[in-house]
Amino acid sequence: MKKEEYQRIVQEKPWQWVDQHFNSLEKYVPKKIARCEINQQDWIKFTVNNFHLAQQNSEVPKPHYDDFAKNLAKLNNQVGRNEHNTSELSYGYDGNANEIMIDMFGKKNLDILKLLPDYLVLRLLVKMPGHGVAWHVDHLKSYQKKFSNDLQIDNNFICQYGQIVRLWLPVTDWSNGHIFQISETVLSNWKAGDTYRIPFGLGHCSGNAGYVPQYTLAITGILSN
Repeated sequence: MKKEEYQRIVQEKPWQWVDQHFNSLEKYVPKKIARCEINQQDWIKFTVNNFHLAQQNSEVPKPHYDDFAKNLAKLNNQVGRNEHNTSELSYGYDGNANEIMIDMFGKKNLDILKLLPDYLVLRLLVKMPGHGVAWHVDHLKSYQKKFSNDLQIDNNFICQYGQIVRLWLPVTDWSNGHIFQISETVLSNWKAGDTYRIPFGLGHCSGNAGYVPQYTLAITGILSN
């Protein structure tokens, strides 16, 4: 980075609009809702054996982004985020990775989380040391597209079968330098299978400032009544 570039960023403060947006939201204190049974080595082995099914993503605008997400992606580029510090392996979009992971996760864990076995989307993310996902909000666009012929979803993320939720859990134990933040709460020292809910529209982020790869799973599904 050159001095002129640094000076321009400091003077222009391009992050002000996003700070104002998220600071205006209601604060949320996440609590562990369950502990799933996870075989850590099985999930690591899955990432190796199915490497060809992983998308290699970074902080760049994607076609399905709305205007807010596109502006966030633009801000990330302005402040220095790029493929060299925001890359991750993402499993679940390509091939049959989603189906394999649902089978690995197992019915017992779905019962623990009180999730219906149908209409599940799992995303396994691997962050190597020095990488992280910037502050952002989740949406349901990919989920809605996948099940557009089956689900009628309203503005409260409720469909004809119940409430749709997004859950987050690590599939490996915490290691020094691993973080996950939801609203103003920074999580650490987790155990594989510790599960938290991420409300839609709520700011969160994750990072790996350690030396061990970080393996986490996001699950979108429908709560059973």
